Amino acid sequence: MNRWLPAVVLATLGTAQATDLASPAEAMRAHLAEAGLEVAFDRAEATHLVQQARANFAVIRAHWAAADPQATQLTAQALNRAETAARLGNEPALARAGATAWTALLRGASTGLDRSVRQGDAAAARGWLAVREFRVASPLTRLNADATQAIEDLAASRLSPTEALDAVRADVLDGYQARFGDALRDLGASQERGFRTLAAGQQALAQGYFQLLRPAYAAQRGESQAAALTRDLAGLPGSLHRVEAALEGFRAAPLSTREVQARASQVTRFLALVPVEYRRGVVEHGGQAQVTQEVEVGEARTFLSGAGSALADLAPLLPDRSVARALQADVTALGVAISPSGLQARTLTPTDVGTQVDALLARLNQAFPAAWRTHDAGADLDVVRTQLDAVVAAAQAREWASAETARLDAYALLESGTEARIAVFNPDLKTRLEALLWNGQQPRGMAQLIHDRAGVAEFRRTREALQVTLQETAKVLGTEVAPAAVATNAGIIVFREGLEAVLILAALMGSLRKPAVVHLRRPMWLGALGAGVATAATWFVMQGALSLLGRYGEKLEAVVSLIAIGVLLLIMNWFFHQVYWTDRMAAFQKHKHELTHGGSAMRAQWLGLAVLGFTSIYREGFETVLFLQSLVLQAGAASVLGGTALGLAAVVGVGLLVFRLQAKLPMKKLLVWTGMLICAVLGVMVGNTVHTLQLVGWLPVHPLPLGLPGWLGLWLGLHATWEGVVLQALSVAAVIGSFFAAEALKERELRARQTPASQVPQRA
Repeated sequence: MNRWLPAVVLATLGTAQATDLASPAEAMRAHLAEAGLEVAFDRAEATHLVQQARANFAVIRAHWAAADPQATQLTAQALNRAETAARLGNEPALARAGATAWTALLRGASTGLDRSVRQGDAAAARGWLAVREFRVASPLTRLNADATQAIEDLAASRLSPTEALDAVRADVLDGYQARFGDALRDLGASQERGFRTLAAGQQALAQGYFQLLRPAYAAQRGESQAAALTRDLAGLPGSLHRVEAALEGFRAAPLSTREVQARASQVTRFLALVPVEYRRGVVEHGGQAQVTQEVEVGEARTFLSGAGSALADLAPLLPDRSVARALQADVTALGVAISPSGLQARTLTPTDVGTQVDALLARLNQAFPAAWRTHDAGADLDVVRTQLDAVVAAAQAREWASAETARLDAYALLESGTEARIAVFNPDLKTRLEALLWNGQQPRGMAQLIHDRAGVAEFRRTREALQVTLQETAKVLGTEVAPAAVATNAGIIVFREGLEAVLILAALMGSLRKPAVVHLRRPMWLGALGAGVATAATWFVMQGALSLLGRYGEKLEAVVSLIAIGVLLLIMNWFFHQVYWTDRMAAFQKHKHELTHGGSAMRAQWLGLAVLGFTSIYREGFETVLFLQSLVLQAGAASVLGGTALGLAAVVGVGLLVFRLQAKLPMKKLLVWTGMLICAVLGVMVGNTVHTLQLVGWLPVHPLPLGLPGWLGLWLGLHATWEGVVLQALSVAAVIGSFFAAEALKERELRARQTPASQVPQRA
């Protein structure tokens, strides 16, 4: 029986009409599969089925030829070989030719998909995307819809062709790399068992899948290594070890930081549940173990499989490849031990399984970088979804005790954190979740369905309703922010602090323009450059320190944000700013005067001016790095660094105007204008920080009587709670009020100085 058969997505996506490429492709695949089953019994029928597959291919050949002539030719040649193999009754050759024809067809579809997306033709892209492969689905892995969503966003002009192409490629290549790995593993297993036909098909699949991945591999490893791997794939199965070695560390579609953290959470979360489920299904007496509930042991296998799948995605990213291989090998060995055949040979005790899992978790925590160990709420929801699927499966098997256990597991995980957090912002959502898990109506809750021994159809309806509700829950719990908003805030912060640095340097160097002392500018410039290097080093030190504390997740974000807001409020207080600025500049000027007029030795003078340049700039740099860490914890480093680059470019522009062109810029007005922008950034930071404090339970929650659109939270940090709105308003009012109060005080002092002494009332 052919094991190479993939799944083809048969769907017409969206409202636009797309050419139906999936139906003839599916028919070709089905006829080749049937031919593989018939060839051992009826060669004539097998030959007829291959001919039907060729007729199916003829329907779509025109489209494939336009997209990828080489793929079209390879498919036609493979179908010719398949017909010859069917006539001769050569099962391995037929399996090999069928697999080659299919993967060549996928290659043509992939080329057509790329081209149509580049051209912005969403209707054509829908047709091409209908012929693709996903990862092998399991209860813990869900089919990605990223490519589908990207094409729909392209059709609605929400994404540019370039952005859509990146999303489509990442999704599709992820599926093909997973299939490639499956083919190699199945090839090894088939070879060990002497299954020649299966091995031939898997070898052809591996070669075909690699052709889809080859451009990405060549881009990362070079064309020579790609050619060498192609040769090794042609020599399978004898070259399997070389192929596996060449693939170490390769990932066609790189994972984002958030995806890496989610998979790391899945590994540890799923693995920790393996002994829990195993203990429920296996009873231990006097050191002997016996399986009493196969359903529970099956759940343990499912969780272990999910952990192994997530670990396979992360293994190429681990810095120590030997550790990655050892971890994967131990997960595989445990899977073999608790498989049906493994349990027949020797049933592990629950204690043995728990010990092995504890050891694995300890090694994973050592192997995973600190940034991966950030808690991911999405992993919890994945477990909840899995447990709900288990409820339906147990109900279908009429295993009511197991169904109730799985339901309680799902509810316990929700209640332990998720429900408490969504109750903060959407009490109605919490009520709906509880109703669906307990005794709700329309649809009836899971608890009531279990009690009434309801039919599977009702369980599925409730499960579908829960799926929708959990998707809404994920949006509420999501820490997504608008990258453009974060980049803008980062740019404003950098520009404001950089502007102050430029103003300080301009003030210090203003009196060093005469030929006799102009050489004294050089050490100050070197000191300022050193401050820039030190600021960059401070960034990396802070990033390293925060990554070590990454497991604290939102609590860490809340603490860092509070510190950043406190400092920002201080330096944005205009009373403090005037004193701080006046005293600080006076101290700098005094120090500079002492160095330039105090008769210091040349070396001491040079060193002193370099230190002055360093200290005058580094304080601004340190403050900037501190502020940016809060944004990094919210949205990651990429958006923040993008905004930082823009802010630095603006600072460099101002610096050139001031120092090279000697432009007289309205520095005070610039400070006021940028102060207004920073005030807006402060309001956003306060709103997001209050939101985080409420999520972790450190602030009470009193919802507003009206809802607010989600974009206000993404862009302005404005969430529908009284605490957030009031504290945002107070922080902005404090900054604006201090500005006007400081200006009024300065005006009064100026009038007092201008008043003639004779007009000052004299005491009797």
